[in-house]
Amino acid sequence: MRHTPAAPGDIVDQAESRSRGQGHDHAGPLSWTAGFTPAAPPLQRFPASHAHWDEMAAELPALYASLEVRRRLETLPVLDAGPDALADAFLQRAATVLGIVVHAYHRVEPRHETPTPASVLTPWHQVCARLGRERPFLSYLDLVVANWRPRDPDTPTARPLLVEAVRLLVPTVGTDEEQIFYLTQLEMLSRGTPLLTAAADAVTATDRNDPHTLTDRLLGMTACVREITAYGLRKIEPRPGRRFHVDPVVWAKTVAPLAVPLVRHGLGPSGTASPMFHLLDTVIGRTGYRSFIGEEARRLRASHPPNWRAFLESTAAADISGYATAHPHPPLRAALTGLRAAYAGENGLLARHRLKVAGYLNTSYRIGRDVTISGFPAAARVAGELATSRTERPAPEPPAPTTPHAPAPPGERAVGFPEVLRHDHTGDRHWIVVEDGVYDVTDFLARHPGGVAPLHSYLGTDATAIFEELGHHRDRVVTARLRRLRVGRLEHPPGTGTGTYATWLRWATDLTRRGNAFLTDLSIRESRTSLASGTGDLTPYTLQFAIEAHERFHDRTYGDITGALHHDLTGSPAAPPTTDPLSPHLYAALPGAGPQTLQHLEKIWREAITLDQLLLHTVRSALIAGLTHLHRHPAHLAPLLPHLAHITTAATTYHHTLAALADNAAG
Repeated sequence: MRHTPAAPGDIVDQAESRSRGQGHDHAGPLSWTAGFTPAAPPLQRFPASHAHWDEMAAELPALYASLEVRRRLETLPVLDAGPDALADAFLQRAATVLGIVVHAYHRVEPRHETPTPASVLTPWHQVCARLGRERPFLSYLDLVVANWRPRDPDTPTARPLLVEAVRLLVPTVGTDEEQIFYLTQLEMLSRGTPLLTAAADAVTATDRNDPHTLTDRLLGMTACVREITAYGLRKIEPRPGRRFHVDPVVWAKTVAPLAVPLVRHGLGPSGTASPMFHLLDTVIGRTGYRSFIGEEARRLRASHPPNWRAFLESTAAADISGYATAHPHPPLRAALTGLRAAYAGENGLLARHRLKVAGYLNTSYRIGRDVTISGFPAAARVAGELATSRTERPAPEPPAPTTPHAPAPPGERAVGFPEVLRHDHTGDRHWIVVEDGVYDVTDFLARHPGGVAPLHSYLGTDATAIFEELGHHRDRVVTARLRRLRVGRLEHPPGTGTGTYATWLRWATDLTRRGNAFLTDLSIRESRTSLASGTGDLTPYTLQFAIEAHERFHDRTYGDITGALHHDLTGSPAAPPTTDPLSPHLYAALPGAGPQTLQHLEKIWREAITLDQLLLHTVRSALIAGLTHLHRHPAHLAPLLPHLAHITTAATTYHHTLAALADNAAG
């Protein structure tokens, strides 16, 4: 006999009753007043028997700054988290604290591969098992939904939960980047509380064949989604100087790595887990889950706490969208279309979310982040996957037509690629190429809605691919703004599309982007990376990131210059890869380093990045000089030999000088 799920409203009522009777939300927070968020602030401390966990959580920002997280956890006593030792009321706090510190142990110093200490691993396993999880993992509920406290404990908690009114319960580094990033997701979920009542009423209206009530509830959901888009999502702001600024570089290095699953293909607290997205998907009638993110959504929904799963399954069983689509009441179909547009349309919540995510992940990918919470091997893929996932929702309207580029003005200046390349971050003016146009974005960088960093990556190069991937070519406002920045037409002399010219151009472009990214990467040294330090303070944690920037340059850029680039330009065998001789010495001295030692290490690091920048400048200059010749004389290759010699000499000098610097550091 087919099981008929309880009505959504009954599920909420039962969840509220159980929560009051048991004194906790372990089946998943679910209520009319707070939606999918806890109705009462999460507990802020354990009983005295487990006070060591409170102390550990409070110390995290300082332990991060000093790189002492691992040592501190290794000395923590093993505390029992069984039912006789820890009451049920403390399980969610334990899941949050232990899940975060277990991840911190492995993420704060990524070069160490020692096993998780039993002091936190053993009780974490106990807690997750008691919460009914098949395997231990840091969930979205742990990291976001139940990880907050009121900013002012003496003021009643107001709804919705706003970023400015709450703080993280268990921060790791504690910076604005961490606070705003997680608390914005909490605010969006809290702002979505009216969606529960509307969805429950919509199911009832569908069952009772009441198109008028259903129309009203869909309109209410549309208004709620638009509010979330306008006032919630925008609080993660990449532009400096804004109230809710989240620096993409600081976020990528200090916040983003924490939540990456500890096991391959493991579950993690990805934003895809937010029950708000799952509820909206069920209401608008999503049926496609074949994309990478769609498959992840299925896995994460299966891991939701019981109350969330029950509510979502009950809503889905009503087939609200099927009823609305088939009903002859025109306002009802229009209301469903409006909700689909507000959520999954060209300018809806998911599209705006995708643009925001793409900007941050594009920057993080270029400064060394190789994997996301979802398990993508390259963060740059996520924008495309998010676009694919959005198309799995019912289309509210056809995509906006591509906005045609204005024809080049008569007599417009022709600009060759060698000149464009000179207008990277080192130039007085900064240019990019889109399609056949050359644009001066110098004065626009600070106003770019996605912040400086994403656009900065493409200075002096062709940005057409990312421009179209983000859908900017279909946005009339964006294309109109771009036309005002046009300074010339890109010139492609005959014979330069393939062969030697194309190879030199590809490498010149690649190294130009790497140079732009290297400067962005180095900005971490002047940033605030922990609540326990100030902006620009020299701490082991900050210097660790700075050293990583040099190590990444050596292993990737220097490695490519002596490897693939050398082979492509000369046809000679590539030199075997070498390991950075300096970074291991610097890393080894970081934990527990005092002020004098840190200053000495930083001095050595600055000498190293000076070498890095000199090598990059020399090689790039040689490539641009060779391109300039090929631009004028594509068939004459002999004049390229001196430029190739410059590249070889620069690489050899770099290797010997860095080795000498490493010897001095070791001594």
